[in-house]
Amino acid sequence: MSILKSVVVVTSAALIASGALTAGSAPAPVAASTTPHHAAAPEQLNPGPLATIAKSMAATRPSPAKTTAALEKQLATVRAALQDAEAATLEATENAVAAEEAATQDRTTAASLAGTSLAALGRSQAQVQQLESAKLARTAQGLFDRAELRLNAKHEELVEASASLHKTSVARESARLAKLSESREDAELMAALVDSESNVADPVNDPALDPETLDSAQVAIGALGTASVATAAIQVPTKKLTRTARIKKSIKWAKKVAKNNKYKYRYGATGPRYFDCSGYVGKAFAKGGKKLKRTSSAQYKAAPKKVKLSKLKKGDLVFWSSNRGRSFYHVAMYVGNGKIAHARNPKAGISVTKLNYAGMRNIYKYAGRY
Repeated sequence: MSILKSVVVVTSAALIASGALTAGSAPAPVAASTTPHHAAAPEQLNPGPLATIAKSMAATRPSPAKTTAALEKQLATVRAALQDAEAATLEATENAVAAEEAATQDRTTAASLAGTSLAALGRSQAQVQQLESAKLARTAQGLFDRAELRLNAKHEELVEASASLHKTSVARESARLAKLSESREDAELMAALVDSESNVADPVNDPALDPETLDSAQVAIGALGTASVATAAIQVPTKKLTRTARIKKSIKWAKKVAKNNKYKYRYGATGPRYFDCSGYVGKAFAKGGKKLKRTSSAQYKAAPKKVKLSKLKKGDLVFWSSNRGRSFYHVAMYVGNGKIAHARNPKAGISVTKLNYAGMRNIYKYAGRY
């Protein structure tokens, strides 16, 4: 119950501080102070990730079952709860990154329109939202760390009970159950890919040039954004850069980082040593000469091609969503042979795993191709 209490206290405090518990009410005026900042109440935050992590703890309560089938069901429930908790934490952290980007854009635009410096501006609503989102993300990470410890302990308890029931060693039973789980996840993946091929509609792609033949001039123009085409054409060479060559560079860097323990996960980070999920794939693509948007959701939206999971090619970006594609909380790069490279969390770090590293839960039906 301690985690659930933490969720209630932290979430309520954040919402009360933001004025969000008074539905539809205007933000209260802020008294003048000696600082130039004027706080504005942010829009209501979504405390859903905290509630999801707390809910996952329910899997630790039942005592070990007395039959093989019931024990295996309990183990599956614990694994699913751990996956849900991790997904909720990723969602909270990605929301914080999106809020930070929105706040930066908001202040830059306001400064430009006002003809003044960023330092002279008061604190905007987007900035307050950013601070509260960051606080929520840190709380989610702390709760996940505790939930992970308890769920892993419960998993060990259930494995020991299963070993006793089968009159074998814990090591042998652990290996048997791991193999069984892997077999089921592989079957689940194959079923999902077959379903993708036959039952998922062809994606509606943007009428953009096929990225297979993008040249370096076009890559640079996309990275410059508001720069004129004429200026970009002067500044970059016209040598063709195939997607194959570009992706090869990106994957080489991504794998190198995943193998080196000096590189770590940290939400909101884009390098050179720490990365979050979207920061990691963004840096990998930059190594191949392609600039991506900052967040997972923006990276999906901006992808010139969307492809079914059954049509994955090396370098495609795979996304995870808890709301059927309205937004995305995790992104990974497909590196071939059914594997992805991604930045997961502080403990798991940056690694190459199976595509269905957490089963098929929340993997979106379309990938993005650049």
